[in-house]
Amino acid sequence: MLSRYWTVSARDSGVTLVELVTIIVIIGILVVVVAPRLLGKQGFESRGFYDQAQSIVRHAQKIAIAQRQSPPKSPLYVVITASQISVCYDAGCTSPVIDPVASTPGAALAVNAPNGVTLGPDTFSFDGSGTPSFAAQRAIYVNSSGGDINRTFYVEAVTGYVHQ
Repeated sequence: MLSRYWTVSARDSGVTLVELVTIIVIIGILVVVVAPRLLGKQGFESRGFYDQAQSIVRHAQKIAIAQRQSPPKSPLYVVITASQISVCYDAGCTSPVIDPVASTPGAALAVNAPNGVTLGPDTFSFDGSGTPSFAAQRAIYVNSSGGDINRTFYVEAVTGYVHQ
């Protein structure tokens, strides 16, 4: 009696034309929707820049603490333009901090935004205790065009803690 349920006739093997066409249509939709996000590098560059931007602000705070940038010394400035974040000894960024790990000796401690990524311009400073120059939490916006998401990270007042 059980053998009747386990046998497969020639008519039951394989897939029907309707099933095959349905699978091809689903794969086609996935290729159209997913492939541009996987093959395009802008999303990866945008996320990488976002991580670098957070890192450079954290590093600026650590440098200010290590160099004891408190009065009479001027504080350490983070200068944010639409396309770059720089760490400098003055608000005008005429005296940049040297990047200790740059491949080019004497290069400024800065990170440039990739194409399609912009920042909300801002300038603030850290004193020798790592305290930022503002009284309320500061949001730093990393805006992307081309289908990637916009990201924001924050710098806390008093502590200077940088987080998402």
